[in-house]
Amino acid sequence: MTTRATTPQETACDVLVIGGGLVGLAAGAFLAQHGVDVTVVERHPSTSLHPKARLVTVRSMELYSSLGIDDEIRTAGEPNGGFAVAADLSAEHDQWVPPADDESAAAHLSPFTPYSCDQQRIEPILRTRAEELGARVLFGTQASDISEGEHEVSARLDRNGTVSTLRARYLLAADGARSTIRRNLGIGLDGEPVPGTAVSALFSADLSPALHGRVVDALMARNAEAFLFARGNESERQWQLGTHQRPEWSNGTDLSTQLASIIRAATGLPELDPHIDSVLTWSTGAYVAQRLSAGRIFLLGDAAHQMPPYGGFGGNTGVQDAHNLAWKLAAVCRGEADSRLLDSYEIERGPLVRLIVEQALLRSRKTPGQPAPPEQIDSATLSLGSAYPPISDTAAKADSAIDALTSAVEDPRDPSGRPGTRAPHIALSTSSRSTLGILDPVRFTFIADDRSPTAAALSERPPAALAIRTVAPGSAAAEHRQVWDRIYSGSDCDGVLVRPDHVIAWRAPKGLADPVSAVSSALATALGHGPQWRKPHDQASGRVT
Repeated sequence: MTTRATTPQETACDVLVIGGGLVGLAAGAFLAQHGVDVTVVERHPSTSLHPKARLVTVRSMELYSSLGIDDEIRTAGEPNGGFAVAADLSAEHDQWVPPADDESAAAHLSPFTPYSCDQQRIEPILRTRAEELGARVLFGTQASDISEGEHEVSARLDRNGTVSTLRARYLLAADGARSTIRRNLGIGLDGEPVPGTAVSALFSADLSPALHGRVVDALMARNAEAFLFARGNESERQWQLGTHQRPEWSNGTDLSTQLASIIRAATGLPELDPHIDSVLTWSTGAYVAQRLSAGRIFLLGDAAHQMPPYGGFGGNTGVQDAHNLAWKLAAVCRGEADSRLLDSYEIERGPLVRLIVEQALLRSRKTPGQPAPPEQIDSATLSLGSAYPPISDTAAKADSAIDALTSAVEDPRDPSGRPGTRAPHIALSTSSRSTLGILDPVRFTFIADDRSPTAAALSERPPAALAIRTVAPGSAAAEHRQVWDRIYSGSDCDGVLVRPDHVIAWRAPKGLADPVSAVSSALATALGHGPQWRKPHDQASGRVT
């Protein structure tokens, strides 16, 4: 999309993503899929070496499927097995906690199931896909001297001593929990720290004598005050120990020696000689940035929100940030949408990420295996039940106090179908398997009963940037017929307009006098045009870092 003149020392693109971890690479892939000219820069020389995040939620699997990489992730990982509680790995496992999102499959909420795939395995898959789609991905590249002007953002890039300037229309900060960009924008964090320092050790060892033929994805070992996590998959198995820094460890303590002792206690194998591959120490907290954007700069992932690892929400929430923002940036860069559409990123994601961070903190305070407290929201709701404010309410929401956080979600088992909620999965007897499979990943989709007059009129005069999909009611699975009739068809609806991020934008009423004009108007509203949108922020210009 970028046509500005450049020189060898100066390049240009539509969007610059700073940070090439899980979230930054996902942003690059989603943007490139939309045809955006995107550059991703990462100061480290390669993708992550330590496993970090492992759980891939149902929602993230849906998004990875839209990129066409879900099969690769399944190959690189393995099914989520929940976790056990025991004195140690060798002992009898006196409690087993099922995978957090098992209920989504039981309730037929998605054609996908949660999965276990380590972050250092997902990142190369995302990088390859982003580059296949046209993204420019630069590792070993330091970004500095970031300045924002009225029409663009510029950054100085240093790649192995070769210095250049990159100008972009927008910048995405995916530079982690210690985000330099966030700090230099003067954006603070709201929240609280989680006491203590965590220690993570990736190691290799034969634990079959402790497993006794059992399959364990994770285990809380009470004797060692530690967790054991299976990493990789059955053909390439590694293990990770997660524990806390002990008061008796001084600055000169050999962590590998101390951790080997804890690994032996956690596995119940006193003669074990584990090979420790890497060690990380870190602290965490529950924080949300006071703003998710400033002018032409947007915060994603850990730069925008940090949370304890309980529930596995962190990386998944960041990937979903990127998916929410990518189609909006693409529409603005193509000239299809008003730039005010970008205000909806904070309006939509802000309340939801605050709720998710609170829920992760709540889980961190609960002893694993104990009953959930009443205020805990189940993982399927947090993953699939996002409920953004309808576009028609955007002006009011933007300048008013945020509603109660629980309004950021609804129960996906009883979907409302209102604008701002995820388009429910309907299992189909066709090759698509699901209504999610027929949604266009880069365009709005109008999905309706194959007898819909609105769909018929659209097929004759389709608006630009709109995919039209019809479904024979008989192809909907029996367990989904009522949802199909209530949300997509029935007595009061002649079809549903769905955004590229699978969110309902509008439901067409029956008996429209001019269906094409009505849909075109709804599409324009969803793209930020119309009087209900608030005035854009004044663009601040000046040096950011």
